[in-house]
Amino acid sequence: MEQTKDIIQSFMPLLTVAVLAITTYFSYGKVMEKFWKESKANEWMIIIRGGEMLKSGIGLASWLMPGDQAITFPSQINQVNFSAQQVSAEMQGVEVSGMIIWSVYRQGSGPFQCYKSFGEDLKKSVPSVANEKLENMAVSIVRDRIANLTINDILKNRSKLRDGVKDEMQKLLTGWGMWLETCEILDVKIASKTLFTNL
Repeated sequence: MEQTKDIIQSFMPLLTVAVLAITTYFSYGKVMEKFWKESKANEWMIIIRGGEMLKSGIGLASWLMPGDQAITFPSQINQVNFSAQQVSAEMQGVEVSGMIIWSVYRQGSGPFQCYKSFGEDLKKSVPSVANEKLENMAVSIVRDRIANLTINDILKNRSKLRDGVKDEMQKLLTGWGMWLETCEILDVKIASKTLFTNL
């Protein structure tokens, strides 16, 4: 009995050290989880320190300092369809439908600008607020372009209309942290049936 007691007492310091090591390991692991962040291969991650972007990337993994923020959102491309009605330079009604495809602007502080512009909306599978703003912008620009073109230009030279819309939109979108992948004019309809028949 005395011998068993001596054996237990000799193992007590070792047991204490083992329990302490296991507790420290799990506590340290939980603390370290807070400071290690990873984004998926199809997600943007932005690291923000003191209100400024420290770094950003898709599939990024990084250690954070206390006070840093890590924000993630999908890196998907988004499609917006639009339709605009306006009178041409000859005062004839025209309806133009098209689509734009956009993504987050990859250069510089583009991802941070996009997040500042649209916030939590970017985390949705369909960022409705961003898409609505782009749709309204596209309609406004297309209507302005139609008003300054002839029907002949609109029907036969869609690329002129498309390129004009794309160039004008990209100037504005860069400030919002967005990149216009493409702008396509899908259909042009002449509102006046008699004019359409004459053509």
